[in-house]
Amino acid sequence: MGVTSFRQRIVESIENENLQTALDNNTERRLNGRAAAFESIPDWRERRQRAKQIRADVIERLDEYLEKFIAKNKENGVIVHRAKDAGEAIQIILEIAKPISNSRKIRIAKSKSMVSEEISLNHILEKENIEVVETDLGEYIVQLRHERPSHIITPAAHLRKEQVAELFHEKLGIPYTVDIPTLTATARKILREVFLTADIGFSGVNFGVAETGGVCVITNEGNGRMVTTIPPVHIALMG
Repeated sequence: MGVTSFRQRIVESIENENLQTALDNNTERRLNGRAAAFESIPDWRERRQRAKQIRADVIERLDEYLEKFIAKNKENGVIVHRAKDAGEAIQIILEIAKPISNSRKIRIAKSKSMVSEEISLNHILEKENIEVVETDLGEYIVQLRHERPSHIITPAAHLRKEQVAELFHEKLGIPYTVDIPTLTATARKILREVFLTADIGFSGVNFGVAETGGVCVITNEGNGRMVTTIPPVHIALMG
């Protein structure tokens, strides 16, 4: 993207009242939620400092921790693949998926994964006749709109509830409503069927635990637990 087109997009976004309202509302919710969360953890500063120190130590000794993490996973019966780049990662995922298909279209129930966005995984899988369904609500919404996430934590931060209502009316066939419980219940009903019928569950990894080989997936919707436990195969993509 050239500098001129980038600047033009900035101007258009600033002049977009719907977008500005959505971002303002989202920012206010985030700040209020963050303040409330910190109030519930009196020693959050100490905890954050400890986490920062742990992270720095791991980065300093990454090869050592990675080998330990992989060895523990293998002890646990987990198959570990190492990919040197995006192309190799995609090829490995396709090799896992293809034997499952038996010449039929397979379904992947996907939890949020920023690494998969970076390597354009969904687009490539769909070209290979593999159905990919994002199960994080925000990711599901932007997927229905054929867009990429607009924010690492809040993928649909750029949308107002009226736009989501129109989207669900158009794509899911429900009467137009801006009632948020109705909208979320509609998505929940559809995604429940996805969880139960998926051939593969796919997730990112927030962090791995070298001592146990475990992976930590942080979610506030429960979809992470569903994709990692219900489908017969779980693929975890770790950066």
